[in-house]
Amino acid sequence: MRLEGIPASPGYAEGLLFDLDRPPAGYRAKASVGEEKAALELAIGKAVNRLTTLADAADADAAGILEFHIAMLEDDALSGPAFASIGSGQLADAAWRAALDSEIAGYEASDQDYFRARAADLRDIRDQVLRALSQDGEAAAAPGAILYGEDIAPTRFLETDWSAGGGIALKAGSTASHVAMLARSRGVPMVVGLGGSAEKVGGFALLDAERGGIVFSPSPADIETFRRSALSFADRQGAAQTFLTRQAITKAGAAVRVQVNIAYPSDVDGIDIATCDGVGLMRTGFLFGKTLPDEETQYQA
Repeated sequence: MRLEGIPASPGYAEGLLFDLDRPPAGYRAKASVGEEKAALELAIGKAVNRLTTLADAADADAAGILEFHIAMLEDDALSGPAFASIGSGQLADAAWRAALDSEIAGYEASDQDYFRARAADLRDIRDQVLRALSQDGEAAAAPGAILYGEDIAPTRFLETDWSAGGGIALKAGSTASHVAMLARSRGVPMVVGLGGSAEKVGGFALLDAERGGIVFSPSPADIETFRRSALSFADRQGAAQTFLTRQAITKAGAAVRVQVNIAYPSDVDGIDIATCDGVGLMRTGFLFGKTLPDEETQYQA
């Protein structure tokens, strides 16, 4: 069976499917409203600590995403409705889910793809806390697996070892999501918009993220054709590398400056200066961490 979707990060991957849609463990109710509130506070704290650990080990792009998640979790405006619902007698997990689902619905209703894509970040934040509440660990995908499900959380992407290959195949998802951006920067094949399948799928699959599609339980002929396409893609990618250090020129002969965006001064350490013409945007606000500098401080920086 083959499903067609939208390429979000080009490439090819073959491997066993990993189910992203595993239901969470159940939550055990506490004895009082006070204990329910304490449980939610503790779970939010655990989620923040986990994200902080991830951010400390991440590159600038990933760290920026995780810092956004942390800031959201530390914002009383996000958690306030959940604590209010607990005060009215709701259990901590149901209160948190309802509060976050309301926020998620607002993002999903946007007419702009960028804001709809941010709903995945809120779902990640929601699920981080729900897992902490239920003390449910997240199963790791096997090396080289194709992660398949409705959508994928940024933290799931960052905690996955992509060194052995693998890819991402989503029934929904967005090419504008944070995970899609991360996948493109790391060369992880990703397809979105595959839609739901009426059949239960599993086992071995072929992910074509150049054209946008996935083949479940492929035949030997499918595998042979797929591997020829994958080899052709690799050859073309290799040939494209030869243009990286050449000057960018339009068809009409006009030179174009290629400049990079950076968040921290250390970002330039991972950039081959021969492939660009300078820094186009430096996110100076990140230099101040979580403090809010005044205008003079920013000017002096």
